[in-house]
Amino acid sequence: MTNPIASGGGEDPEGSEAVPAPDAVARASGPTAPHGAAAEELRALVAAAGADHRPLDHWLAPGGPEAAEDAAVRVTADALRAFLARRAEALAARERAAAAAGPRWSALPPALTGRPPAAEQALAALRPEGLGLAPLTRARAADLARGLSGLAVHLEKADARASALAALLGRDAPRSTREAEELVSLAGLAAGPHRAPEHWLDPEVLPRVRAARADLADATRRLAESEAAATATFRPEIVTLPELPDVARRLTEGARGLGGTLSGTVRADRRIIGAFTTAGTWRRDLYDKLPLALAWSAAHERLRSLVRAHGALLGRYAAPELADPAVLDAALGHAEALHRLAPDTLADPRRRGLLAGQLADGRTPAPELTGHAAAVRDALADWRGVLRGPLLADRAEELAGQPLGRAARWASAHLAPLAAAAELLGAVAAVGRDDDPAYAPTLEEARTVLDAVREARRATGALDARAGADRLLLGPWYQGLDTEPSGIGAPLPDATPGQAAAGELLARARDLAARADGPHAEDRHRELLGRYAPDVAPGTDGDPGTAGGPGTLALCRALDIARTAERLAPDALADPERRARLAGLLADGRPAPRDVPRQAGEIRAEPSARRRGAQGGRRRARTGGGRPGTTGHG
Repeated sequence: MTNPIASGGGEDPEGSEAVPAPDAVARASGPTAPHGAAAEELRALVAAAGADHRPLDHWLAPGGPEAAEDAAVRVTADALRAFLARRAEALAARERAAAAAGPRWSALPPALTGRPPAAEQALAALRPEGLGLAPLTRARAADLARGLSGLAVHLEKADARASALAALLGRDAPRSTREAEELVSLAGLAAGPHRAPEHWLDPEVLPRVRAARADLADATRRLAESEAAATATFRPEIVTLPELPDVARRLTEGARGLGGTLSGTVRADRRIIGAFTTAGTWRRDLYDKLPLALAWSAAHERLRSLVRAHGALLGRYAAPELADPAVLDAALGHAEALHRLAPDTLADPRRRGLLAGQLADGRTPAPELTGHAAAVRDALADWRGVLRGPLLADRAEELAGQPLGRAARWASAHLAPLAAAAELLGAVAAVGRDDDPAYAPTLEEARTVLDAVREARRATGALDARAGADRLLLGPWYQGLDTEPSGIGAPLPDATPGQAAAGELLARARDLAARADGPHAEDRHRELLGRYAPDVAPGTDGDPGTAGGPGTLALCRALDIARTAERLAPDALADPERRARLAGLLADGRPAPRDVPRQAGEIRAEPSARRRGAQGGRRRARTGGGRPGTTGHG
């Protein structure tokens, strides 16, 4: 059958009589031809054939508009509830940000983050583990940075000095604070007045020196004891009297009393002994004292003999007459200290030679040795002071076991994280708190602030990213964060009919969304709405989700067309053939006829033409006239 709308004709395909435009439209669209007020609604319906938003095909069926409207309320309720949840989340996050950072939280640079930078995270991998920065304020972070920076420079220089000092002394670079301290102690042995001869530094020689010193010590003790026993009677020179043993023997074995007095030999011997007494003359009791003189002389001779025997071993510490025990002890103490501090070095002949060249008796140390030792000593004193302090107390043992250079690098590793922390703390503090002018957060507190700000920005961004879809959903009721939930769908002043319908739908959806038994829509409801279904899913981070339909106003316009079609043509919707013709004209996605505006105009004009025709017929009846061009002839 020829479509009168498409052809533009008013011919009845079953006859030659012209078909009125409403009838032609009605036949093409399905319903029976309406007249009067219904024709005006038909005109609007036919005009809807060219609308951008028309009902879906399955809405144009008995009960279709009601089912579509129910689905629209349900799906819109879920979309509305999702919007309100995003809005509530954003508002709550912004309140938390304001509570944490103050009302000017949005002034914080977006690039600031509460996540520790890589340099700070790397502190945990240091050995020992680096310092925790979380409790630091900006001032404390700056102080710590200055302290560690100075310490790192000091230790780095001391490490270089210690390495140079070790090379002078034939040692390896110190691997710990203790070894560096030993190195300084070794260098200090270059200044003693009584130092060990080079050959004493040989580990095989030192035991012989110890044995010689033991022999001399015993002889010295015996000499002291005999001297103490005889010195009240005899002068010290008696020990140097070569003939003392012979004189003492003759006196002991010779005549005494008058016989002795008469003997010239006895008298001569008595004069010799008397000359070496404290009294200066012979006395009878000296017979009993002679053993004391002999013991003193023997002890003296034994000591001299030992000194001569150990002369090559003891060097200058074996005096031509008697060794000075104190001096010998000082030299041996110097040797013992060297062997205690550098056993590995002294076990290696080459390295022992380097050490001896700086520290052995008779050697002049290199000029730079004293400077290196003093610099390392000062640095170690400072370093030990820091290690004893509260800052590094729990890391002191492990740090002391490291080379100075590594300890310097450990300290330096904190500088970049501390600078970043100070910058972050300064930015957070600069925003300020109205209730606390002296606001000085710790790094942990500042990161909590930034986490709250980041969450506020994320939640706000998620809401803003959906603004297009939410504006389509809410229409003129959309005000972003300022949207008032209770006002959604409320009557608007000077609202258009489409806005009024949208308001009614939103109000119903709002009331449904307020119930706690959602979600309210199922897949079948969304499928029923097709492209008109609003999007509910918020998407992932950085993805706002799809726009989800042309919006509530468009949905309401399509529902209105479906309801109008059902009201005007319920029978046609129940007839598959006529429903198909109607859907061909009105359903979404079908091509709109080219002359829909003209046909709608004809529908508007037709009732007027009929009224004019009826009025003319009544006038002719009153005047007896006929139709123009007719006569009374058959």
